[in-house]
Amino acid sequence: MGFHIDSAAHRASARPRRERVGPLALALALALLIAPAILPASHAVLADEKAKPADVFDDAGDEKDNAKKDTAGDKGKEKDKAKAADVFDDADDKDTPKKADEKKADEKDKGKKAAEKKADAKEEDKDKDTNKEKAKGKADEKAKPKPKADETPKAPAVSDRDTIGFTQENVASQMTELEERMFRLSEALRGLEPENASRLRLALKFSREEQILDQMRETHKFLKDAQLSKAETEVRELLAKLEHLRNLLLAEDLDFQLKMARLRQMRETLGQVERIVKEERRELGWSRFAIDQRKALARVVARRPDLESLVRDQKAVIADTKEASRKSDDEAKEARASIRDRETKLRNATVALANDPLFADLQPPHLRRAETSLGDASSLLEGTDLDATVAAEERALVLLEQELTRLNDQATQSEKTVAEAEFRRREVDQSKNRGTTDTLAEVSARLGDAGVALRKDLIRASGAMRSAEQGLAKAAAEPAADDQSAALEVLLKSREDLSRSVEKLLVELRTELQARLIAELTEMHESQAFIRESTQAQAPRVLQKSRTALIAMAGLAKKESELAERTEHLLALVEETEFGIALPTALRVIGRELGTVSELLKAGNVAESTIALEVRIEEDLLGLLQAIRRLPPTTPPSPGTPLPSDPRERERELNRLVAELKMIRLLQTRLNDDTVGVDKTRPNAASASTLPPALKREVEALEASQDEIRESLAKIAERLETSEDNPQ
Repeated sequence: MGFHIDSAAHRASARPRRERVGPLALALALALLIAPAILPASHAVLADEKAKPADVFDDAGDEKDNAKKDTAGDKGKEKDKAKAADVFDDADDKDTPKKADEKKADEKDKGKKAAEKKADAKEEDKDKDTNKEKAKGKADEKAKPKPKADETPKAPAVSDRDTIGFTQENVASQMTELEERMFRLSEALRGLEPENASRLRLALKFSREEQILDQMRETHKFLKDAQLSKAETEVRELLAKLEHLRNLLLAEDLDFQLKMARLRQMRETLGQVERIVKEERRELGWSRFAIDQRKALARVVARRPDLESLVRDQKAVIADTKEASRKSDDEAKEARASIRDRETKLRNATVALANDPLFADLQPPHLRRAETSLGDASSLLEGTDLDATVAAEERALVLLEQELTRLNDQATQSEKTVAEAEFRRREVDQSKNRGTTDTLAEVSARLGDAGVALRKDLIRASGAMRSAEQGLAKAAAEPAADDQSAALEVLLKSREDLSRSVEKLLVELRTELQARLIAELTEMHESQAFIRESTQAQAPRVLQKSRTALIAMAGLAKKESELAERTEHLLALVEETEFGIALPTALRVIGRELGTVSELLKAGNVAESTIALEVRIEEDLLGLLQAIRRLPPTTPPSPGTPLPSDPRERERELNRLVAELKMIRLLQTRLNDDTVGVDKTRPNAASASTLPPALKREVEALEASQDEIRESLAKIAERLETSEDNPQ
């Protein structure tokens, strides 16, 4: 893979940089698609092992050729020597007769030497032949196939599992290289081809977030451990991720997809801001509650002595009243008068304590009842029935003691609430929320311009939270509450700003989506018309069981299924961008109709009902197109908001309502037609409990569709009623 990429770059070296990098980006994008198919490394290794015997034969042949060359060389040397001897002989024939005898003697000596040389040459030839035979024998031994298993142990064969594991390991290695190349290439393309650079960065981000490389290594581990079931599951997930990565790299509408990814990120961030705001509100609520508890404790502490004094004085009055019952009439009369004056003072003190603003917030229930008993005791002291007086005074004492007990319990509870341990726990919670805020501030840079403002606000909120932590550490609830209030104010501002940014991005996406919907639905209408015309043309031949016509119907069913898939894709985009109220329901209904027609065509059903359903789909697509053209891309006003006063904005909102109502009418009309058709198939005098299963399922589907239409209409009606209630 890397070799081909480098070769392409080398061939384009003479061209400008902008032209060289484009093909490289495409090669890297396509490399991910073919990576699993271009890794036959294990097969290459096996091929190398099989090729080794051939190398042995080649070596033996080379030795044989060399031996032949050596023999031919020796013979050539002998011929050269013979030629040289002939030359000398010719030269000796030209000598004078005087030297004939000497020549003859020399010839005899030469003859003897030649004979000796011939003998030596024969010996050398014999030795060479022997060496050749030995070399040939060695070559034959090398050329022989390996011995059988019973003679020499055979090398173990590579199993399929090892081959697959080796291949998976190579895939992981090349995935690592691909990620590195994508990163380097995205950096190189940043200034030259920003779109391709964004495409590569997005693909690299997806690959790392989904941990494709780690999953490949985990798959290799499963294969190595023979956990084939888990390995198969991992491979299926990898294929799905790689398919998404391929679509991402080769997408024609990359800008739209990038905006959709940005929308998801902004919504995720907005959700995190919401959670931070909710937690900070909880922290602020507790701090304010702690302040209130401390104030209540202060009031309790301030008024406890007064209540204790009332209890003591009442006990003394009861003792004196009992003592007065033992005195003579005159003394008892004077004692009752004195006791009545004291009881009256106690009653007035009880009323004053119950009405004290510092004590009234505690809502003392027993003081009011004690006041009544004290009044009864004062009245009885005017007479002579001291036993009844004592009973009334004791009732008042019991109530005063109950109020004192309640006050002590409340003080104890307040002390527990504002204890240092509770402040420490709240400090930890505040620290966690600040850590979440800091983390979000770090990752908010991915949101572009909106992320810059959000990060600034989050940093300010984090600083206020830190100050609140310091206040909680000192058990100072009021300073902590002030800092938490400041942090909450900044967080609410950042949430509003981010919500406006989300709305702005949604308007952009809906505008592009509206154009895409119009183009897609127009193309789908043309395709549906072609399918309907083809169905009508092939219907007579299908009824005659023509094989060609049935094959054509299968092809039309496949096209119809593709239209249903396109509808599902558009539905997903509409729901994610929250475009329209009734539009998702309309697309869902059309998708179901397309699926039904696909099944009918696949079964070879070309009845009039099938063609009528195809015609209805065409009409629905046209009606939906007309409604979408009038649907504005802005977000509808929230319930309770009156229609805008600006004429253009009012017209836009009215167009929205008209478009929504048109889709509702279309859906309700189709549902009514389906209901009439299903009712015609209902058996006579059949109750709901005796309906056939198939018919019952159809009725349930109609009921579900009616519920969807009712919910959509309820949302529209809510806005209409609000507009009528708040005219401008």
